[in-house]
Amino acid sequence: MLYSVDLFVLFLTSFYILFINQINLSTAFSDKSICGLAKDRGNSECGAISEKRFYFDLITKRCQPFLYQGCGGNGNKFNSLTDCRALCSDYEPTVESSHEGGGHGMALPVPKCEGNVRAAVDSEARVIKCPSDQCPDNYECSESKCCPANKKIVCNVEYDTGRYAFQGSHTPRFFYKKEVNNCLLFTYYGALGNANNFETYNDCIKYCKE
Repeated sequence: MLYSVDLFVLFLTSFYILFINQINLSTAFSDKSICGLAKDRGNSECGAISEKRFYFDLITKRCQPFLYQGCGGNGNKFNSLTDCRALCSDYEPTVESSHEGGGHGMALPVPKCEGNVRAAVDSEARVIKCPSDQCPDNYECSESKCCPANKKIVCNVEYDTGRYAFQGSHTPRFFYKKEVNNCLLFTYYGALGNANNFETYNDCIKYCKE
């Protein structure tokens, strides 16, 4: 009798997992917006086995394989490469008019501090407005924006390529490298990053070179 109960529980669990996966798959094929979701490996809390799935990568604009943990996750997971391509191959993200609600829909211009240095932004790429918002450590409020308290905050930090933004192409920028006492070129992806990010070589060298 106990054996029969165990089989019944196993059957119900398997049916539930299959049902949830079918719902996710149905949602995926009815709403292209899931192609813009970040890769989510899910978790293993429901006891399902890990398996290969595919997700649409916004940066490469291609369907990529990943190891799905079996439970949870989001709609950007497909059973096959063909399924992923069928829905997402021509996907173009909707550009948001602002950063309200999060995300990096577009690369909004960041206000400049003295020396053409970028003001501080939060984790959602929104400009931190002071004094209503507190400035990060080593930054101080200047004309309603948070600016670096001294040059070391800018020039001694390693450059950061930032994150991909839907609007605006990847752009060449310059960062100061203290080991060579010079400014070098890097590619900026359009959102976030840090203050060691200058639009021109002259701005960089004028601000940082000792």
